[in-house]
Amino acid sequence: MSADFKTPFRYTGISQEEADFLTHHYQQRGYRMKKYLNEDMTLWDVVVSLPERRFHRKTPASMLNPLWR
Repeated sequence: MSADFKTPFRYTGISQEEADFLTHHYQQRGYRMKKYLNEDMTLWDVVVSLPERRFHRKTPASMLNPLWR
């Protein structure tokens, strides 16, 4: 089984409405996030810790094209 770990993802230079939407969206899903005021003082930065897997699950054979096998 692969280990899960958190990777920070950064949205930089976004508007107030976009930052509010992202914070609401990520808080509903239970992710850890922070909202910072950008150097521009009119834009925002949002940093979210998103889960990431070391290995992806194997693609089911029913979804593969027979020519790819």
